[in-house]
Amino acid sequence: MNLQEYYDTIMQLSHGIVVTLDLDGVIIHGNSMLESLSGYSMQELAGKDWFETFIPQEQRADSRKEVLDKAGKKDISRISGSIRARSGEKIYIDWNLKALTDSDSSTISILCVGQDVTEHMRRQNGLLRERFNLIERNKELNCLYEISKLGADGDLDLKETLRKIVNLLPSGFQNPDKTHIRLRIGNLCWETEGYYKTENVLVESIESGPEIRGSITVSVEYAGHKRKGESIFLEDENELLVTTAQQIGLIVAKKEIKTARQELEQQLRQADRLAKIGQFSAGVAHEINEPLANILGYAQLALQTPELPDQVRMDLDNIVDSSLHAREIIKKIMFFSRQLPPQFIPTDLNQTIRDALRITGTAAKRGNIEIRCEFDEKLPLVSADPRHIKQVIVNLAANAIQAMDEGGVLTIKTLSDGNDVYIIVDDNGPGIHADDLKQIFNPFFTTKDVDKGTGLGLSVVLGIVKAHKGLIQVQSEYGHGTSFEIALPCLQNNQSVE
Repeated sequence: MNLQEYYDTIMQLSHGIVVTLDLDGVIIHGNSMLESLSGYSMQELAGKDWFETFIPQEQRADSRKEVLDKAGKKDISRISGSIRARSGEKIYIDWNLKALTDSDSSTISILCVGQDVTEHMRRQNGLLRERFNLIERNKELNCLYEISKLGADGDLDLKETLRKIVNLLPSGFQNPDKTHIRLRIGNLCWETEGYYKTENVLVESIESGPEIRGSITVSVEYAGHKRKGESIFLEDENELLVTTAQQIGLIVAKKEIKTARQELEQQLRQADRLAKIGQFSAGVAHEINEPLANILGYAQLALQTPELPDQVRMDLDNIVDSSLHAREIIKKIMFFSRQLPPQFIPTDLNQTIRDALRITGTAAKRGNIEIRCEFDEKLPLVSADPRHIKQVIVNLAANAIQAMDEGGVLTIKTLSDGNDVYIIVDDNGPGIHADDLKQIFNPFFTTKDVDKGTGLGLSVVLGIVKAHKGLIQVQSEYGHGTSFEIALPCLQNNQSVE
């Protein structure tokens, strides 16, 4: 047997892959195992560049450098890598490399003996994937558990609960630092810090009952390579988002029901308290009204006495003024306690407002306040009680006059739109603090000094407007004045006066 036959026999008897490369990486020899695994015959492979044939382009340069560097060593070198077979299958191989030299000890070729470890690598990769999936699943379950805890926390309001959920949700995804969340419920929106929309997004609707209330968006930064149409999200991540959206829908419904119940309970407590206050106030008003009328009557009679001393006349005038002021307070209490039910008649609002302003005219002049009237002279009639409407205007005007202690302008407008008429009372006073604005219609709430207000004025206004089936709203910005707008239904041609 000559040397070539001996060499070929060794190549074929080897249990592994055997291939010989020249120093440029060109295939010189290869055994049947190489043919079997690669899908190429040696006739096809001989003379071809190993790296261009079996190694993907993006790895080719690094692989060539590694093999040639290892071949430069005298000892056997070991490397691990993979080749791409003719079928496209990826085959993992552990290689032993040995430089072959001539009689002058010059390297002339590289002997490569390899072992196919594809099955082992697949098992190992499978275990790694399994481990990865378990870790991700654990993260997702922990995330859902924390979301359920937030939903059950009765001390958190809805907005705070949703804010915490948005900041928590990235922890359930593969790359929390590169995961951004946006949650929309109605007109409200919560986002993780630095949110921006990438091309890798998941979107899920938020449903509460039969209604779609909003949506939740997951946006992930991803710099890796992916095929067109391929998703970077795991199936479990899709399920996490769906479950989270369902949880949020339940939380929204639960929190809104709780808030509505609390508001209803508060309204019932307030109604009960006001009913008791009304009963007490009505009783007190009736008890005080008679002696007060006597005080006022006797003081007015005493003022008719001829040749009264100046001091006595001044004191009697003070008694009359104080009695009239007390009578106005009692009248407000009677309005508040519904002891003066409205008597509806066709009413000219413009004239009623003019009559009311005569009462406040003196106080306005004293306070250097200009009253401007901008009336719609074609204003239709309304079904109203003129006494009650007059009380509304007096109360609103008096409040505005007291607020503009350094002078100003009080503007009262009327206009009509469709089936409604509007009364607008504007002032350029100091305005109302936002916290006070929430309470101004509550009985006995006042920001005035003890001797300057009872806190019933706006409560009476609200009660009268409601009794007339109207609406009232207020707009005010502290430092920029206040505007009250009252809407009342017009008296229709075929409508009877109640």
